Amino acid sequence: MKLITHPSWVGLLALCLAACGESSSAVYGTVERDRLTLTAPSTELIADIQVQEGDRVSAGTVLLRLDSRAADARLAQAMADLAQAEARLAELTKGARDEELARAEARLAGARATLSEARAQYDRTVRLVAEKVLTAADLDKAVAGKDRAQADVDSASQTLKELIAGTRSEQLSQASAAVDAAQAQVALEQKLTADLTLVAARDAVVDLLPWRMGDRVSQGSQLVGLLAQDAPYVRVYLPASALDRLLPGAEVGVRVDGRPVPVMGKVRNIRSEPAFTPFYALNERDRARLMYLADIDLPVDAGLATGLVVEVLLPEVSHD
Repeated sequence: MKLITHPSWVGLLALCLAACGESSSAVYGTVERDRLTLTAPSTELIADIQVQEGDRVSAGTVLLRLDSRAADARLAQAMADLAQAEARLAELTKGARDEELARAEARLAGARATLSEARAQYDRTVRLVAEKVLTAADLDKAVAGKDRAQADVDSASQTLKELIAGTRSEQLSQASAAVDAAQAQVALEQKLTADLTLVAARDAVVDLLPWRMGDRVSQGSQLVGLLAQDAPYVRVYLPASALDRLLPGAEVGVRVDGRPVPVMGKVRNIRSEPAFTPFYALNERDRARLMYLADIDLPVDAGLATGLVVEVLLPEVSHD
């Protein structure tokens, strides 16, 4: 049987043979940068927006401010509570004033004078009752007056002793704890107030501003989306067959269209789990098709735009 060849079939056959003979030594990925999301710490109005989408900002740049009037009021209340707690602690630490001691001494002296008079009245009443001049009821009244005066003396004496002894250690501990709690509340309110001003944590490009000044945003809503500029990397899916040739820390070439020399990158990590179908659901032939997500760090000065499609050059298979 004679084999008839046609020029077009010959060319197609040669192309297929060349494709089959070429080893798969490269995979495609995209240039990525870290995306930073800034959300609303509380439900408030947007008071000011100082940037626009596309602006390049440096770390520490103020991006947006929320209305802080309610937060300022809560902070003022917390500071007032702290001042009150500190004043109470200072009062207990210093102890009684000289005027309070003098007043307590005068109260004790007056109570003693009243007791002396009550005792004299009691003695007269006892004598007059014995002479049948006064009745037993008068004697009972004199006894009650004497006992009441004695109780007043005892109370005034204990009050003076308490002022002289000073504040109990338990009271000082309670007052000190109240000051600590008030200081913690002030620190919390200060942080909540500061959080209403959103700043860039890294050098970045403003990628997203979904709200406008005057909008009321709910807590947790995204206010600003940033695209970091200091650490570009390539996100790529590696075939399972390349895992034995490529490990974290290895250097690989990244080829960019229009550049004659590949950019060198370093493998940061390779996911341990496949990105697609679980390996236990596949047979031996299908397991070779599993893909593993990997990140490859690029030099800061690579000058590659985010989203650019690049080609990652994989190490060749060693036949030794």
